[in-house]
Amino acid sequence: MPGYPETQQMEIRERIIEKTYELMSHLGVSSVTMDTIAQQCGISKRTLYEHFTDKRTLLQIVLHRFYIQRTLQVYRAMQSAPNKLEAMLSIYFISREYVADISEVFLKDIERLYPEIQHECHERERLFLRELISLIESGQKEGVFRGGFNAEVAAILFSLQMRSVKPAMSSFPKGTSLIEVLDTMFINFIRGIASDKDIKIIDKVLADHNIKP
Repeated sequence: MPGYPETQQMEIRERIIEKTYELMSHLGVSSVTMDTIAQQCGISKRTLYEHFTDKRTLLQIVLHRFYIQRTLQVYRAMQSAPNKLEAMLSIYFISREYVADISEVFLKDIERLYPEIQHECHERERLFLRELISLIESGQKEGVFRGGFNAEVAAILFSLQMRSVKPAMSSFPKGTSLIEVLDTMFINFIRGIASDKDIKIIDKVLADHNIKP
């Protein structure tokens, strides 16, 4: 790309991706134009189009980056946790951050304007769900999760609950925060599948995050 050394080109590209995610995740896709992105990044529109040919391509790359970052975080949590219960707790806090960070209008815009990108997102969620099922099944074998329940059903319930809370926030008392609702939902979920002897692990992790059990 003429006019910029390679390292600066990479820096500009990263800045575009990060700023686009920041803008779109809060304002929605349709409200954020390529002009807005260029202005917010401090670059010309021509420079923006030299990196990304159109808004659709940019959105796909942004969502792919988002997925890779979350996948790496989840993988590290699973690798570093001393047991599958603590891995599940770490995955919840990672998921909670993303759920809180993304606006409903962003998700609805993708569904309405870019159905093929929405399909890609669903495929990635299915991959994440398979990992979650495997985690819960392994936790049952470890003994940190109770036996006798269907791990796949539990994983689907967790996923559905995480996705359904934000659209239903108007149903909760005024002043209730999204984080409070998510935490309440998850505490009941994780206590329901954890073995009796390992409830103390949940209490400790919640206390470390300043959450009342």
